[in-house]
Amino acid sequence: MSFLTDVITMTVVVNPFSKMLVSSVMSKKIKSRKDVKQIINYSNLIGLLLLLLFALVGPLIFKNLLGISDTALIIASGVSLIIFGINYLFKDEVFKFDEKSKHVMYLSIGTPLIAGPASITTITLISSYSSIIYSASVAGLAILANYLLMFVAYNFMPINPQNEKINYLNVRLTGLFMLSVGIQFFLNGAGIWLNL
Repeated sequence: MSFLTDVITMTVVVNPFSKMLVSSVMSKKIKSRKDVKQIINYSNLIGLLLLLLFALVGPLIFKNLLGISDTALIIASGVSLIIFGINYLFKDEVFKFDEKSKHVMYLSIGTPLIAGPASITTITLISSYSSIIYSASVAGLAILANYLLMFVAYNFMPINPQNEKINYLNVRLTGLFMLSVGIQFFLNGAGIWLNL
């Protein structure tokens, strides 16, 4: 695959549009702008570090130690996205803001929302046929896109009574998008498996 294709694939799997919704909700529920900026900064840093870790050791863990094929990873990534897509289609709230500390939110947004099962398997696949610098660059650009869109959403798309219906539609469209990508991943993996 080309570098641009891999970056697009990784960005689609990280799915910054769903994190835009999380940022919009944070703008309504968290009073301190400083706290929200820290949550966005640290959750993206956690997501990036996790993806870099799996870019480095993912093929070793999945393929060499566990004997999991690329086909199985593609199918697993597809199933993960299908599950997330169905959740987005049928849930009114993407991310619940209970009385959590900032530190808990760093982790709960960083993983699984930013670096979840689908993005971990995707970066493992990319790193299995490329160098560590290549796969780290792919992961870094996907996280950069996610980071920038979270800040844009927080600053310019806060949830208020006027745009709650738009936000509701965004959740459903994000769910449909994730479900479609997940089904395509699953079909690609199944197609490879059936041709063996």
